[in-house]
Amino acid sequence: MSIKKLPSSISVKLPKEVNQISKFFKNIKQAPVNKTGSKSYAQASKPSNHTEEVIRIKDAFPSLGASKIDQVQNIIKGRPKSKPCIQMTTKGPSRKQIIIPMNGDNIMKFMKESSHYISNINKTLRNVKSDVLVNFICSDLLGIMVVTCKVASSSDLQVIENYIKNVNCIDIMNVDTPHLPQSKSYLKIIGIPYFQYNLSNHLMSKDVEDIIKQNQIFNNIVLTSKPHVIKVLSKLDMAIVWLDI
Repeated sequence: MSIKKLPSSISVKLPKEVNQISKFFKNIKQAPVNKTGSKSYAQASKPSNHTEEVIRIKDAFPSLGASKIDQVQNIIKGRPKSKPCIQMTTKGPSRKQIIIPMNGDNIMKFMKESSHYISNINKTLRNVKSDVLVNFICSDLLGIMVVTCKVASSSDLQVIENYIKNVNCIDIMNVDTPHLPQSKSYLKIIGIPYFQYNLSNHLMSKDVEDIIKQNQIFNNIVLTSKPHVIKVLSKLDMAIVWLDI
């Protein structure tokens, strides 16, 4: 019996296996190097060493950029970027400033000869053997501010107050006690009758100031502005008072 020889095996082309790598990475191999310094997707995946994770993120969100992929990875790993720390650029008055409230007329008269008053105040401070000297004097709407080289003590404040109140052009009735800068806050007072005696006399800022001066609770508190009196409702005899202290 003759045995037929089997034909030589014919190579059959099998279907190509499905590449598990995302098409995104195929494009990266062909893409030129980015010279602008921005990260590519492949570079974004290198620090984490989680290629599969990057593929899943890219397949789920095709429109994400490299920086967004980094942010998603950080959120998944529980390492969100720290919030920026806002630094304050404004500063309040330092303790080397002495605030002397007075009316506008006194401010204008005093500031005209301020350089002369500075030298006289410094002479008076030297006579009492104080280490504090006045550098300059400035003004605002509420009074004058004496800037010193050191923090003034209570005795230094008394010396400066006595000199200013003895100046001929100054009306001492409109000069308050000098004090160092204090922390600012506000106080809200509710449940106060808006009308005092009849419908023609309502509560004014001056009335609130007089009441505060008579109350011992406010002995060490200085008003930074006039009290604000607000009527709650047009048909209700109640007021709210705001105090900046």
